[in-house]
This record gives sequence, C-alpha cells and structure tokens, in this order.
Amino acid sequence: MRNLVPVKVKIGLKPNGHALYPNFNQLNEVMEKGMDWANYIDTLGEGWMYDKSSGHRDDTPDSPFGQQWGVLLVPKAFAEQAVVAFPEDCQELTEAETADFYDNKVAVDEPEEIIDTEVLTAIKVKQDLGLSLTPDQQDALDPKKPARGIRENPRKKWATHKASRKIEIVGTKG
Repeated sequence: MRNLVPVKVKIGLKPNGHALYPNFNQLNEVMEKGMDWANYIDTLGEGWMYDKSSGHRDDTPDSPFGQQWGVLLVPKAFAEQAVVAFPEDCQELTEAETADFYDNKVAVDEPEEIIDTEVLTAIKVKQDLGLSLTPDQQDALDPKKPARGIRENPRKKWATHKASRKIEIVGTKG
C-alpha cells in the first residue's frame, strides 16, 4: 500500500492559454529529491486527477472561466508543504471529499464496463454456430469475472480505483 494525501489544487491559465500551476518546484520536499515537481508527483504520487466535468473554458459556480480543479495524491511531506506554501490554491481533502471528487468529477465519463470486442466477436461466432462455450468464454460474459470480454471498469468508482492502485489515504495531521 502507498500512503498518500489528497490535495485539491486550483489550476489557472497563463496569458498564452496554457495551464498555470502553483510553483511546486519551490517546495523543499521536491528540491531535496532533485526532481521537477511534475516528475515527483508521477513517480512518488499518483499524478493528476482532473475535474472532467468543468474545465478552463467552462464557467460554473465551483470553477469560474479560466480555472479548473485537480487533485493530487502525494506523499505527506509534499502535501504539508503545498498547503502551507499555497493556501489559496491548495487544500487537503478528506477521504470522503476525495471519493466525491473522483466519482463525480474525475470519472464522470468513464464507462461502467470495459468491453473487449475481439473476444466477444469470437464468442458470438461460436454461439451463432451452436457451439458450446468454454468455461473461460463463459467467464468473459460475466463482468464480475476478471476474464477478457466484459469486465467491470476499476476506474469508474473511487473505491475500486483506490484498491486497484493500492492507495491508502492518510492525513497530514495524523
């Protein structure tokens, strides 16, 4: 298990239209590791989880035009330093807030199931010919089974994503 802290980050826009992130390279934790912050979060954390329901070009009460939210899952030292260095742009989230953000913002467009059409086409051919399916092929039709065919998408919900990525959420205060 990887112990990580969720940090919600306000992402602005530069005049050229590119994303404007807090300057995480100035954090001691990042400097001590000798990494660029973008590599740090991908290597030692879980990278970005972006709000896909509202981007920089949208104007909503939660995310005005020119702003987007993202969540980082990062080691405790990074989280502690980020919320202190950038209090207007970074806030630690609870497990429940992280689950809500993930389920309703990050994974909003994720399909419920992962469909492997190559496998299913072969199964359909056998069924059309009246041939019996093997146990593996029968499993492929059950989304609860891990066989290729129709599978539940582990990225659709926070609980399954967190389990598949072996993430344990911890707070900076405990």
